[in-house]
Amino acid sequence: MNFITAPTAFEAIVAPLPVAPGCTFRFDTVPCRHRAEWFIRKRACCHTEGVDFMCDTCHTRIHWLLNMGIEFECAGCGVRSDSFMELYPTAAPL
Repeated sequence: MNFITAPTAFEAIVAPLPVAPGCTFRFDTVPCRHRAEWFIRKRACCHTEGVDFMCDTCHTRIHWLLNMGIEFECAGCGVRSDSFMELYPTAAPL
């Protein structure tokens, strides 16, 4: 592999792939259609299996809302979360 000419930006690496993961996050019941840059796993109380994907825009927006003091309430169990770690115990860049 030639480290000088190899793509290093996320978009450059995944652009030629036939199917790249898309963001599975929803704001106001509208699904996001951006390319995912994070994988996340929700709390096990209401989402026991699988991995969801989140784009950088939604990731930034969630942090922004949490920094403003907004709390998120789980639609399943009703637990309120005021930090990203509580919402998504496992989160990492793809």
